[in-house]
Amino acid sequence: MMAGIEPEFITMQWDENGRPVKAFDDDPAEGEGLRPRRQAFGYDVEYSIDAMGFLSELMDILNDLGWQLHDVVAEGAYSQFELDFHYTNVLEMADRMVFLRVLLKEIAKKHGMFVTFMPKPTTGDWRSGAHMNTSLVKVGKPDKNLYEDGKGGWSQTAYYAIGGILKHGAAITAVACSTVNSYNGLVPKVGGFEGGVYTWAPTHITYGSNNRSAMLRMPQSRFALENRAADMCMNPYLGLGMMLAATVEGIVNKIDPGKSVDEDLYVMDEKRQQKLTALPRNLLEATEQLGKSKLAKQVLGEQMLSSFIAYKVDEWERYHQVTTDWELQEYLRLF
Repeated sequence: MMAGIEPEFITMQWDENGRPVKAFDDDPAEGEGLRPRRQAFGYDVEYSIDAMGFLSELMDILNDLGWQLHDVVAEGAYSQFELDFHYTNVLEMADRMVFLRVLLKEIAKKHGMFVTFMPKPTTGDWRSGAHMNTSLVKVGKPDKNLYEDGKGGWSQTAYYAIGGILKHGAAITAVACSTVNSYNGLVPKVGGFEGGVYTWAPTHITYGSNNRSAMLRMPQSRFALENRAADMCMNPYLGLGMMLAATVEGIVNKIDPGKSVDEDLYVMDEKRQQKLTALPRNLLEATEQLGKSKLAKQVLGEQMLSSFIAYKVDEWERYHQVTTDWELQEYLRLF
């Protein structure tokens, strides 16, 4: 298996009151002046240039490592960036992601900032993801992509792989979206969202041609399946391991993925939407599905799976012991 991951992160710093604020945001703080409603930050040239002191050091290191950096872009949330570098074998990609998380944090410290991989640090943010792009090559023939049919289209092998991934979609998501906060980002729209309403996040365990609202996207530019239900908090060895095992099962057992969904799931008729399988709505749902997964038991092993589930159940229970600002605003004076 070959893999490429699209890491997204947000750069922040501490203000004079010890509060975390965006590192690249030159508008007045809330309550301290006019803060106009702005459009999406994505691909903004000005803020990319403003961040170049931080980004250029990172770019030099990654290029020296031979990662073949393709681009560094400002993403949808303010002070959010994405790195795109060349794919490699699945184990080396997992190694790269672990190293990259440490590297980003250390470079940010040198510039008086810090990096967070938390998917949704504030309500109005675009989610930080880590889309997993995977494909298969022949042993001994690394230039032969088994997902391409040789005529410029997708092979039957690719569709069987999709069938396997979708079959285990909830369990894969439990590993690839491994925090309470992860599921705040897997929603179709957000009120007060910077730059619009729709999130570009996946909502259902389905697939489609260039469909960003589906868990699996079949891109127009490459023969690699893009799992969009993943973020930077995941253990990449476990996340990619689950993807590999599900892919192999799909191909060996010739699992039919069903018809592709080639329309926007955000605005699809509710009755039609209900015929599709939604992604887990929260960490508890995902963890429960993971516990039922025979594939997860094979990939993680019984002891690691048991420990993973215990940690995640504990995380969920601790989360529900906290009274949030939203609850205070919603209920304190209402009842």
